Amino acid sequence: MAFLAKHRKEELIALADDMGIEISTNYKKIDICEKIKDSPDFEEEFVRGCLEEIVRQREELKAQAEASELKRTEALRQEREFELEKMRISNAAEVNSVASTRSENSKNRLSLKNLLQKFDAQVSDISMYLALFERQARTAGIEETEWVPQLISLLPLDLAQIIIKEPEEKMQDYLNVKEVLLDRFKMKPETFRLKFTQHQKKTGALWRELVFELRNYLDGWLDGLEVRDFENLKNLMISDQIKRRVAGEVKEHFLDEWGKLVDPLVLAGKIDEYESVRSSRKLHNVRMPE
Repeated sequence: MAFLAKHRKEELIALADDMGIEISTNYKKIDICEKIKDSPDFEEEFVRGCLEEIVRQREELKAQAEASELKRTEALRQEREFELEKMRISNAAEVNSVASTRSENSKNRLSLKNLLQKFDAQVSDISMYLALFERQARTAGIEETEWVPQLISLLPLDLAQIIIKEPEEKMQDYLNVKEVLLDRFKMKPETFRLKFTQHQKKTGALWRELVFELRNYLDGWLDGLEVRDFENLKNLMISDQIKRRVAGEVKEHFLDEWGKLVDPLVLAGKIDEYESVRSSRKLHNVRMPE
């Protein structure tokens, strides 16, 4: 029939297979149409429906294959861009090192890829990894101007791309890159505080390892709140003790600014004001006797 002839040969073969019709490999399209039409199971509406489903599945598979190919091509393009950008950063670092007083030594510098494993977010804490990276870089005598390309070589592609998308002047600044990575993993001052107060020694680890880890979390907490002197440190410790003594509902009320409240007098003033308003509402809601 005419509607059969409009379909591709492979679609007709698939239909014949579904109908249990044996088709020889040397059959032409017209032969397959005749076989289908002569089948005792042939019913036009049923056959039309089967062919529509076969066409739909074929087009769906084709679309999936095209999408998969586009995804693969895009991944390859991004990887090429990443490699080119990494080369550009490395070249820029080399230019800076030539201009430095230690240019001769930097030519023979160690690659931290030989000293550190690549960062894996599933098993490593980004703040701890960066602390180890900085320690190894200093030990190896690597100039801070060269830290960014060294770090990029140790990061997975998705994190490296975040750095590469930064403006060029910021991309070369290690402290900015560090801040970007910490922000990516939501390592805020409050996060560091919790880690500092709750972190435990790992089974089989040395106590000196715990010292290093706690010091790193404390540094992250203090740096995030810009605590630079002993007076500010005292304020932070007093504020922390106040926060430990208030009810959970108070913390929830000031949740957006809780981690940033460092001045104990400012903190106490806010809590007093909150409790005063809350007490007034309670008194207002008490029914007077009739």
